[in-house]
Amino acid sequence: MSTPQNNIPSVDVYLVRHGLTIWNQQRRYLGHTDLPLLPKAKEELAGLRTSLRHIQFEQIYGSDLIRCIETLDIIVPEQAHRAVLDARLREYHFGEYEGQTYEMLQHDPKYRQWIDNPLGVTPPGAETFSHFSERIEKFVEERMGPYLYGSRRSNDQDRGDDNEVPKMLVVTHGGVIRQWTAKWLAEAEFNSFMPRPGECLVLRFTLSGGELSVQKIDN
Repeated sequence: MSTPQNNIPSVDVYLVRHGLTIWNQQRRYLGHTDLPLLPKAKEELAGLRTSLRHIQFEQIYGSDLIRCIETLDIIVPEQAHRAVLDARLREYHFGEYEGQTYEMLQHDPKYRQWIDNPLGVTPPGAETFSHFSERIEKFVEERMGPYLYGSRRSNDQDRGDDNEVPKMLVVTHGGVIRQWTAKWLAEAEFNSFMPRPGECLVLRFTLSGGELSVQKIDN
């Protein structure tokens, strides 16, 4: 893992997609429908739980949907009670496509338009992509800003210990993580990355000279 230079404000964000649900397994569009994890999700998340067990997160956030709450309870059982649930971390609202599959919708002209241009076409009854993107950006600005602009920097960072970067855990949804990477990782696009259920991506946000940079780091 790379380390930041002394006294340069940084924060490591551990982005985790929730575990597997029945609609994930059936490849149905799952947005705001509040489905629990499948029973086998606990076993599938065991590896992530092991890899996170020695990390003390300064802040923990999660979507307020049950699949994310259950994921938090599994992967960080001793810290989950500190999680702040935030509806801005919910998955995209698919409107009338919620619960549907590609096979059910493939002959619908409106669906085909959305598939061809998901950033510019809004499904019937769904939220606009601009609204989806905006709520994620507002979350990042509000929750990460204090670490990058000084008011919540850890004592270790203030002492210049470049091995101690504040760590934030965010348990959310696949679409949210895709938009997060598309917005802040230079090499990523929304359609170029799809995290698997239970996958963890670590991004280091660094503020230097008034410029925000983001890099993917090994976890």
